[in-house]
Amino acid sequence: MKQSLRLGTFSGIAVGVNWSVFLILALLTVEVAEAVLPARPGHANAADWVAGVTGALVLLGSLLAHEVSHAVVARHNGVRVRSITLFVFGGVAQLEGEAHTAGADFRIAAIGPTTSLVVALMFGATEAVVVAGGGRGLPVALLAWLWEINLLLAVFNLIPAAPLDGGRILRAALWRHWGERVRASIAAARTGQGFATGLIVLGLVGVLYVGITGLWAALIGMFLYSAARAEEQYASVKGALANVTVGSIMTRNPPAVSNQASVDDLITRYLLPQRGDAVAVTDARGWLAGVVTADTARAVPPHRRAFTALAEIALPLTAVPVARPDEPMSAVLDRMTSAGGHPVLVLDAENRLAGILSAGDVERAAAFSVGREPTDTRRR
Repeated sequence: MKQSLRLGTFSGIAVGVNWSVFLILALLTVEVAEAVLPARPGHANAADWVAGVTGALVLLGSLLAHEVSHAVVARHNGVRVRSITLFVFGGVAQLEGEAHTAGADFRIAAIGPTTSLVVALMFGATEAVVVAGGGRGLPVALLAWLWEINLLLAVFNLIPAAPLDGGRILRAALWRHWGERVRASIAAARTGQGFATGLIVLGLVGVLYVGITGLWAALIGMFLYSAARAEEQYASVKGALANVTVGSIMTRNPPAVSNQASVDDLITRYLLPQRGDAVAVTDARGWLAGVVTADTARAVPPHRRAFTALAEIALPLTAVPVARPDEPMSAVLDRMTSAGGHPVLVLDAENRLAGILSAGDVERAAAFSVGREPTDTRRR
């Protein structure tokens, strides 16, 4: 999930929001101000709107606490965390790699709903204290909404369907029972797809009875289905490449092109003749400076290709994963995924460029491993 606005860092972890979070912030504000707080729903006053904005912001803070808890426990269990991003359907902590044991997998997953439950209890206890002290009106209504919505989030996230935390807990349980992470991941992902399909149907049927608000369930279901499907595919690829090394599937001896060369030169002299997915680029000193993918080069309008230098479109070296030829694909695939699918520069023992590993290389290798003919081949 791409961050549109970076809020800062937490213990070295980039924390930000996707643009879509502003949509949910607005919708929550309207819901709280118009429906939850007023004595007469639909007749909000200025105080209701102020309380609505406050409640929406506090809820986003609760979601952030949920994701931060995942990050803290993940790091405690030896899994690096790349970023935390809030978006329209909640939040995500992007992990660099996977838990090493079923127990660690369980702990990382379970802490999220536990945190939401604790937050709900805190708001509930605060409401009880305020009421006991004679408080009433907006503060009490807002506190009640906050503990109820956090409790709902905790319960919803415990549903045993990936990518929800409950699906992760299910995966950990199946992993421990079967002793096979890949098999457990696929089972949890398929359970997630089944749940998401039911949610989509429920949402569409709900439109007939409760109006447009029923679409929220369908939209959430579509998001969950897409995420669960992606998890199943990722687990399948990882299983297919379990005994494969980077060096056996990478593109060997790839060209290293000056970052001052034009996109037109790159396409006509390197990408088309060699049918490559990516090339390494070098700076004026001849040192590696990054990578340019074929997709990025093709995205440059034809009339600009002769005047656009590779330096303008190259992925910087800091954004490109690095691997060794003898590393197992199971480890490098995690690294590649956490970097957004960017190609991997493969260096030999002397840190010289030995190859490039692209998403296309991974797809072709996985296709061969499961006995399907890939759609594209090349000489190596």
